[in-house]
Amino acid sequence: MKKVIFIILSGAAGKPCRSLNNKTPLEYAKKPFIDSLFRKSTNGLMNVVGLNITPLSSVALFALLGYNPFKVPARGVIEAVGSGFDYSEGELAVNCTLARVKKGHRNMINRPRLTQEQGLEAERLINEGITLGRPFEFKYLKNDEGVLVIHDELPDRVTDTYPGFIRHRVGPDLMSLPDIKLKECKPLDSQSVETAELINDFVKQSVEVLVNTGAPVNHVFTRGAGNSLPLLKSFDELNDFTVTMISDSALELGVAELLGMKVLSLTNDLPSLIMDSLTSSEGVFLRIKSPDLYGHLGDAAGKARRIEKIDKELFKPLIEMIDLSEHVLCVTSDHATPACFGTHTNNPVPYLITSDVDNTGCFCESNVANSFIEGRQLINEIKRLA
Repeated sequence: MKKVIFIILSGAAGKPCRSLNNKTPLEYAKKPFIDSLFRKSTNGLMNVVGLNITPLSSVALFALLGYNPFKVPARGVIEAVGSGFDYSEGELAVNCTLARVKKGHRNMINRPRLTQEQGLEAERLINEGITLGRPFEFKYLKNDEGVLVIHDELPDRVTDTYPGFIRHRVGPDLMSLPDIKLKECKPLDSQSVETAELINDFVKQSVEVLVNTGAPVNHVFTRGAGNSLPLLKSFDELNDFTVTMISDSALELGVAELLGMKVLSLTNDLPSLIMDSLTSSEGVFLRIKSPDLYGHLGDAAGKARRIEKIDKELFKPLIEMIDLSEHVLCVTSDHATPACFGTHTNNPVPYLITSDVDNTGCFCESNVANSFIEGRQLINEIKRLA
């Protein structure tokens, strides 16, 4: 079996943008090294979770690794495991986003990227200043993300308080901005009433304590509540080969922990790290988050430039290090994040897997084979070609 290199360009897939001459960022970007892989690939379009379903990042990762996306842990649980909590079955775990809300006739919601010092100060204030009547712990992760674990058995059938999106025109493009209405957590069944009340109390108190931090945040949004760890086969048991996850994200570290995968932390020299990881594993999995961030910001040009940077700094040296007779590369997205919408959409994403097939042109949504697979089938295609 050839060595497998599986690279996810998060949110890189999108839709044509007026600001890019009606091209998608993947089509517009100058990416000669990714395109050289495309010209020697089997390729097509993929519904990551299912037809007309908009993927969440957590669900998408499991699907791309070959798992049923409808039978995986909630995001809060995954991040609790990935961030080092001694998580127990039944405890409530919730993903948290630290944000700045400016109230007025239209609420303005911003998600600032916090420094580590600012995030840890927010963590301290929340843990020391909030009282829920149940033991809990909030942990800051990175940027604007955190995770809350309430150390008590609680039902998890509740809604998110994370804002929805409304489409607005910004410059030449239509994009989605956070909903101006702040949402409360609501129970989805009679057993989860107390859970919703606890989350709403946590959010309310967070507004009161965060005013004392120097960080530009005054609110916590919640999503992905969960309370269970479904029994999953390890990745190597399910797929018959071993993979190393390269990441410092709690989401991906949680996935790796739950699936028994080896883990390496990110370094500045990613190409060498990838090759080194293949000395002890049969494959490597890497998700690059930055294209998705530009999609959420509605910055199509920035997203295209980021793809170009990844092509030059990762794919150029990587291609110089590998031998396609001994390695298989797969490049795809975990979901589409069109800059003109500013959020994930249900558009299919393109994928390529290096093979002996000859193609022309560039790797983009409109230039791949007009054949569809579902995300959980991709790993089987990789194994077939490896």
